[in-house]
Amino acid sequence: MPRLRTLKKLARLRDTEFGQGYPRHGLILLWWFADECIEFDDDGNMIPLYDPKRRNFGFHPFHNSEGILPDTGLPYYEIGNLHHPGKMPHYVTKNYDSDVRESNADRIVVSVGSDCDGKWLDRIYVTHHLGQGCFDVNSTFHISKGLIEIIQNMEWSDFIGEVKIQQRRNRRGRR
Repeated sequence: MPRLRTLKKLARLRDTEFGQGYPRHGLILLWWFADECIEFDDDGNMIPLYDPKRRNFGFHPFHNSEGILPDTGLPYYEIGNLHHPGKMPHYVTKNYDSDVRESNADRIVVSVGSDCDGKWLDRIYVTHHLGQGCFDVNSTFHISKGLIEIIQNMEWSDFIGEVKIQQRRNRRGRR
């Protein structure tokens, strides 16, 4: 299994180009997920507000058949497939175009642990789905708890302003 980079800062997320370029949805997916689907308990554990096993928002098991994620013994769940409209908020899915493969390329994968006190998210990853159940290991990154907290404390407009790669202007000042 390749060694995955852990992203701890917004600048590192920007450098990965995850979710970048229209009509990709990864940045809005990650912001929504951090903002609406996770809370931290007093011990700093990431608690899912929705049980991935119940398939809320299109969560489904991620089998890690390519071995791109560590074998932790905990189950993995994937979210972000836009072929199931209506499962996620409209602002996450609004740019989806079923005729453009890259419009459905971004995924979040979580590992879920549980004990008698409840469930927690052990790890969160972002990845690029290539189609046919294949994922790009070079575009797969671990998102740290600290980065999730940073994202949670930001408004969408501030988040996107920090992580979106700005289009470069050519010599004449046009985009």
